[in-house]
Amino acid sequence: MHKVTEELLSLFKALRKRSPAAAAKIVVSLWIAFLLLAVPFTTHAASTLGDKEARKLIALMPGFQLKTKAVHVSRIAPVDATTAEATAEIDMAFALEQNDRGQWRVAEIRTGQDAWEGIDLILAAIKGELNASACDLPEPPTPEKLSTDLSFKRARCVIANLLGVQLPSDAVRIKSVSGLELPLNPHQSALVEARIEAKFRLAKDKSSWRVTGVRTGAREWIDPAAILNEVNKEKTARAQTDLQSIAKALEDFRGKRGSYVESKSEAVLIDFLSPGFLSRVIRFDPWHRPYRYEGTRDHFTLSSSGPDGKENTGDDIVLNGPKRSAQTTNRSSSSDFQ
Repeated sequence: MHKVTEELLSLFKALRKRSPAAAAKIVVSLWIAFLLLAVPFTTHAASTLGDKEARKLIALMPGFQLKTKAVHVSRIAPVDATTAEATAEIDMAFALEQNDRGQWRVAEIRTGQDAWEGIDLILAAIKGELNASACDLPEPPTPEKLSTDLSFKRARCVIANLLGVQLPSDAVRIKSVSGLELPLNPHQSALVEARIEAKFRLAKDKSSWRVTGVRTGAREWIDPAAILNEVNKEKTARAQTDLQSIAKALEDFRGKRGSYVESKSEAVLIDFLSPGFLSRVIRFDPWHRPYRYEGTRDHFTLSSSGPDGKENTGDDIVLNGPKRSAQTTNRSSSSDFQ
């Protein structure tokens, strides 16, 4: 290699003596070639991630099932050979409701077609807190005729606060505000359609890309898969509490009636138990799917299909009641999860 370099240098000196202009052109060409070779291969690797693929990845990142047309990618930049960062705007929906003090807060976020996630679960997963006091200031009268007293300005403030966006900013734009009727909810609620700007970190694993980080406003990067895992842990705990409440009601029912509810329908079960034995109606698990029940006179099984929504898989939540004989009808027995 050293010998080749010496020979090239000798040729260049000879050429410079004969034709300085030609030598100068060679220097420029070599300099351009050097710059091109110096560009890291990460640019080429990240450039293989196109807007269309990025839109789909963002729309279907863990915990979300959005339509790809709701995602608008404005920029994709390489970070290294297997990582890229994208900036995108997403059309999203938020359910806001007033608390006991009349303050508006985000209650749920729409994660897909007819799918909503509670903000309390997400905040618990990211260990986040909200301080939306700045959004509670009185507003001057407005000529806007809305089906709710939630103004565009207040809705924008509340959502920006949730996302860590400092207003004024185009990172949160309100498209519409309308009244939202929620059954058995004594507080006023509203549906807010908004366009949100966020940054996404995407990583390439073997041959496929995936979203590994999301960031809005001044908030830290969060891993959507890790957040979904924490949310599902909390939902699992809540499902277990629900099933324990139903099981206790079943024991009380058997104590009064001499047997459990004989049915293969959870809806029929709750009709028997509520309100005499169960103070609240419990029909759906935290994933918004019906609980399952199978009961005979002396035994019952309560279950949820868990995070994956599929029956008879490893994440099912199952509570089996005790199997009793005629000799044990007057004795209490505990129910256990499997």
